[in-house]
Order: sequence, then C-alpha cells, then structure tokens
Amino acid sequence: MITNQSILRVGLIVVLAGSTLLGRQQPPVAAPPAGAPAAAPQGPGRGGRGAAPVRSPEVAADGRVTFRLRAASAQSVAAAIGGKRLEMQKDEQGVWSVTTDPLTPDYYTYSLVIDGTSINDPANRTVQTGFGSAQSMVVVPGPQPWLPANVPHGTIARHRFHSAIADDDRDFFVSTPPGYDAHRARGYPVLYLLHGLGDDAERWMNGGGAPAIMDNLIAQGKAVPMVVVTTLGYGVSSGPAGEFGAIVSGYTKILLGEVMPTVEKSYNVSVNREDRAIAGLSMGGAETLYTGLNNIDKFAWMGSFSGAFVMWPGGAAGRGAPGGQAPAIDASLFEKNFPNLDAKINPKVRMLWIVCGTADSLIGVNRQFKSWLTSKGVQFTQDEIPDVGHVWPLWRQNLTTFAEKVFQPKGRPGL
Repeated sequence: MITNQSILRVGLIVVLAGSTLLGRQQPPVAAPPAGAPAAAPQGPGRGGRGAAPVRSPEVAADGRVTFRLRAASAQSVAAAIGGKRLEMQKDEQGVWSVTTDPLTPDYYTYSLVIDGTSINDPANRTVQTGFGSAQSMVVVPGPQPWLPANVPHGTIARHRFHSAIADDDRDFFVSTPPGYDAHRARGYPVLYLLHGLGDDAERWMNGGGAPAIMDNLIAQGKAVPMVVVTTLGYGVSSGPAGEFGAIVSGYTKILLGEVMPTVEKSYNVSVNREDRAIAGLSMGGAETLYTGLNNIDKFAWMGSFSGAFVMWPGGAAGRGAPGGQAPAIDASLFEKNFPNLDAKINPKVRMLWIVCGTADSLIGVNRQFKSWLTSKGVQFTQDEIPDVGHVWPLWRQNLTTFAEKVFQPKGRPGL
C-alpha cells in the first residue's frame, strides 16, 4: 500500500482557518464603511421605464459584500448567509441594503428574507445548483486555486439527452480547456467528474469550482489540458430518492453506455484507457470506484473523495447513510461488488486515490475498504485529513490535487 499523510495539509489549513465552510462562517452585521458601494441611481430620468435596477451583490476590494433589494412595501428584509441573519435597512427610495464585514475569499450561498419568506436574490443570476434547486451565490475573489482568476478560460457546454436506461431526460456538462483544438492529431485526455447525493450534473461547474481549478492549473502549467465531463449521478429516474444500490449500478450503465459514447463522438478526446480518469465526492466517490474498478479496461486513473461506500449495492439498509453515522460493512459486500479484483490490476492502474477526513462519518467504511484492498494485494494511494468532515473545501482541494497528478507521465505512484 502506498501512503501519503502530508498531502493537502497546507492548502486546507489556510482554507479552514478562514472558516470557508458556510456552516461555520460568521459574517456579522456591519454598517457600510466609508466609500462603500452605493445603490444604483433611482428616481426620474429613465424615460418612463421605472426605477433603475439595483446592483446586488456587490463585492468590494476588501471582501465586504453589499446586498440590495427593492421592496418598498416590505416591513423587514434580511440577508441570510453563513448561518447568520443580517438585517437590512431601507432608504427613502425603498431599497434595502446591508454590507458584511470582510469575508474570506471563497464561494458563498445566501438568500434574502422578506417578511419571513426566503427568496433568491432577483438581481443575481449566479447560482449554486442542486437536484431540482438553485441558490443565489456570490464569489469573494482570492488566491485559492478554485477561485476565478485572470487567466484564459475554457468553454462549458450543456448536453441534454434521453436516457433509455433510466427512462428520463437528463443532462451532462462538458468543459473544454482554453485553446481546445477539435482537429489536433492527439485526442485530449478526459476526466469524468461526479457529484454527491442531492447535487446535480452542474454542481461541480458552479459552486464546486471545477472550471476555475482547471483554468488556473493549466495556465500555471500544473495540469495537462483535459476535457472534464460532469454527469448526473443518479442511475434511476427518481434521483436522490432512489434506492442506493440502483443509483450506483444504474449510473455505471448510463456512463458507459450513453454518456461516454456521446462524448467520444462529439469531442476530440482520446479513447485510450490511459487517457481516461474518473473521480468524485461522496456518492460520486462510491460510483467512481464501483465503475472504475469493475472496468479496468476503460479507466487508468481513479479518485474517491470522501467516498460513500455504504451506497454500493447491498450496502446501506434504509436511508440512514451517508448523511448520518455510516454503519460498518461486512467484507462480503466488497467481494460481491468487486468479484474479480486482485493484484493483477496493479500494472494497469496509474492512480487509485482514496481520501477522507477523519471527522467524516464515512471514515470507518473508507478504512474498511482500504484494509480489504490491502488483503487483495491491490495497491492504492490514501490520505486521511485530520479533523475535517464532509465539506466542500476539502473536495475542491481534492480535485486540485488530483488534477495536478492525473495524466502525468511519471509512472505508477500517483500522489
């Protein structure tokens, strides 16, 4: 077994010290500082078109964020962000506003609360998506590799299709690197990137920060230009409400039988297994290993971030996991789901990375599976991040690390 206990430490210490997880953020109410952004001009002079639209949110250079909403007849308006309710003040033109203290650079979701009713910010088209939902999002810029920077950007395309396997209409997203050449002689390597339970195909493309991660790493020469495909991770039409085992096994069928053929027909990507990777978080981590380890002929690179292995067929009884404390899994489940797995795969797998935080309820089943892999003589790279739970700051850093290593011509040990 290949171990690496140092990876991610520096980046996560910086991120988590700043409390970037929304549930831990504590942005207090603050009076607008001198020189804070003002509301857009109001009143006459717009040719009968009514008042000018407000600008919200507005991010100042010091990380303060101002939220605004025109609601002249409202009795109270607040901005809800990071578990805090920030009361807004109304001006004489009926525009409510509040400015936060400086926020740590990161992605933030928020809502506006009008007389007790929460809504998305009508002035903000930037959202973080979930399965059948979306929430207003604001980005406070900074040096983290998952935040947008002034570098060349790739292109994101949405593909809709009817899945004959799930019998529903769904989508997947394709991010091509800056300077993508549809006619170059060598096809681009491709990474299939999977979301967690409750999320959707687009989540990695907005709140997950995947496009910024890839753009920044490629611009710095730290990652190979690659095509990234984010898919809907539910192998059933009922989405996250479906039975766990069917979600995972059905996903594998949809990826291999419907999504991959479309991607390989529509884009200049390599069909060599050495140029294919699969990675994902939580549910997506379980799907990554279920799909990849049972299809070594198709994938040479695999990454599981906080993998919810209780979702493998025959794993979780009921809906108690992975949200609550994950139960232990009998080793017979591993034998059942990976009947042909042994040391013979070692020369073929360029990277098999299993990472999880020690404060994650899934750490136990991750350790169980790693022990089982060791008993089978299967080599892998692993890491456990002390005192970190089931959180997005970890997964963004996981993707950053994985993207720096994947498709690199450096021999088998990946991380």
